[in-house]
Amino acid sequence: MKKRDILRLAVVTVGLFLSGGCSDFLEEESQDEVIPKTVTDFSELLMGSGYPSTAYYPGSILAQLDDDKMLDRDGENVLGSTGAEEWFPAFTWQPDLYRRDEGTPLASTEYYMWYERIKGCNAVLDYIDDAIGTQSEREQVKAEALALRAYYYFWLVNLYGEPYNYNKEALGVPLKLTSTVQEEVGGVRNTVKEVYEQILKDLDASAKLFEKYNVVIGNYRMNLPAVKILLSRVYLYMEEWQNAVNAANDAIELGRGLTDLTLVDENVNYCMNSYDVNETVCIFGARIDNYSMAYVVSSDLLKLFNSKDRRIGIYIIAQYSWGGDFTGWLINKNAAAGEPGQCLRLAEAYLNRAEAYSRLTGKQSDALADLNTLRKHRIMDYRDVSIADPTALLDTIRKERRLELCYEGHRWFDLRRYGMPEITHIYQESTTSPAMVYTLKEKDPMYTLPLPSSVMDKNKELVQNASDKEPLRVGVSM
Repeated sequence: MKKRDILRLAVVTVGLFLSGGCSDFLEEESQDEVIPKTVTDFSELLMGSGYPSTAYYPGSILAQLDDDKMLDRDGENVLGSTGAEEWFPAFTWQPDLYRRDEGTPLASTEYYMWYERIKGCNAVLDYIDDAIGTQSEREQVKAEALALRAYYYFWLVNLYGEPYNYNKEALGVPLKLTSTVQEEVGGVRNTVKEVYEQILKDLDASAKLFEKYNVVIGNYRMNLPAVKILLSRVYLYMEEWQNAVNAANDAIELGRGLTDLTLVDENVNYCMNSYDVNETVCIFGARIDNYSMAYVVSSDLLKLFNSKDRRIGIYIIAQYSWGGDFTGWLINKNAAAGEPGQCLRLAEAYLNRAEAYSRLTGKQSDALADLNTLRKHRIMDYRDVSIADPTALLDTIRKERRLELCYEGHRWFDLRRYGMPEITHIYQESTTSPAMVYTLKEKDPMYTLPLPSSVMDKNKELVQNASDKEPLRVGVSM
């Protein structure tokens, strides 16, 4: 197949997916007119088919798996509602969550949607070097595509592969690195280690390209400080502590500093996914938190916040009825519907560095300094703390990470690398039904999600995860 025909196929396939399969996607025009030729064409292709959609974020399932959400059992008309029932399989860690209702359609699975975005990135990477434009323009588009592909593989391998620090030789996900692969879900599974190596390769290549040019923050595109934050995250998961520190150092140096939330007017609705916020370096995609009002901020998370912590009132806000009565807490970290709702922030770089420092000999004081710096920007009248015990210091940093990065897609993945501890959820079918406790055991197989059955049906080369064979979860009455 000619190179031009391959690219046309990639563009048409992506276009059909984004347009819902409309038959008029290609009008009665020359096919040559839909083939990207210039750097601008490829930049637009990447924005439309490579960057996350603002309509739906495939990571929304994470909001139900961890311990930062609970069923709003006191909410009006919540029990037995469609919103409660929709997320029941994920909320209770049911191994058949993808097989219910005769299976989740292929295009609706997180697995497929991440690979659709990878396909868009691959289409750009395969042909950008021949695009009409300057070298600097080509390299910056290429740097964005590499960073995005790495980001998507990070999500995929942490959803469907075992934690790197637990079993890096376990099966991860297939590596698809060209747009010429025929099937969107085709190929055998690479190991977790191999996927991580590719993620690092892509991020390193992206960084080297970005480093040639001035840092641009504010255009809703990937940039060098965002790549450095991702590198620090990946190295942290791999427990390569010094590399995590080095990447976080770069991100912090390139960024615009932390935002002091203690100075924010409490009467102003303030959201972190805005370029008006100094520490936000990149904004993209849809909100990761699901839209169901049936699940709210967990009491376990709420009780960890200090009474003077400004993240209560900014990240998590009080909800009142028309009569002025307090009714609960709402998550306020996301944009309005239809606007980009995810962001990469320097706060993560500080936390990544603090945790890495805490694991390095002789660096506990540096870890403590990062912890205190972040807290000064979050808690009113904060005074530095001193923690001599290394274990207590690490636990405190992890607690701070939970508070700072809640509802941004970190907690579930963090629980996995913390050793996969036991957690519980309470679910109640109706007002007349008993409240039932569901348990995710320590090192439970469901910490690695089963591959969607529709994906398995499409690709016979895939090997299913052990979690798929788990018995259905049965709750225990409180």
